[in-house]
Amino acid sequence: MTLDAAPLQLTLRERRQLRTRQELVDALLVIIAEDGVDVATIERVSAQSGISRGTVYAHFPGGRDELLRAAYAALGERLVARSHAAVLAADDWRGQLAALARQMFALAADEHTGHFFNVSGPTLITGGAERGIGSGASVIMIEDALRAAQSDGGVDPSVDTAVTAVLLVGALREAAMRVAAGLDPADRATAAFGRLVEGLAATA
Repeated sequence: MTLDAAPLQLTLRERRQLRTRQELVDALLVIIAEDGVDVATIERVSAQSGISRGTVYAHFPGGRDELLRAAYAALGERLVARSHAAVLAADDWRGQLAALARQMFALAADEHTGHFFNVSGPTLITGGAERGIGSGASVIMIEDALRAAQSDGGVDPSVDTAVTAVLLVGALREAAMRVAAGLDPADRATAAFGRLVEGLAATA
């Protein structure tokens, strides 16, 4: 839970604890963005944040693994927030799906952070609530866009929106892994996804 999402009934002490956790997660993400996950140690987090090692362990008793989980979740939540805003700003269903793809591929294209979120992170974090934050929200956004487009006549009424949304997110995730690994540029992946989506359009 982020500080902005914290319930108002939290005590001052609880809000300070939450703020410290957020500062530690932010410090870890800065380290990952600058140098990669391999050098993201508790010592580096302590130095980056100015918070003692003892305090780091007080907030994350599981050490580096627990902190990485929190950072992975934070990235997922931030991606969801950006994607949701981009989808809302789009003019039509094609634009909505394209906007979502651009957000995912933009993160993937970030040299270190994108690799952590799409490649190394999933191998380190094999289960738990942290996994699937971005994908789960993306499925919902895509399904909502497709259903609305069906109502407006833009998407073929025979399209199974629920299953199609899952398949499209799977395609996005696989493409994002390629972008993060440097195999494809983000714009190429976005264009290919757009061509894939075009097959869902209703025919005249």
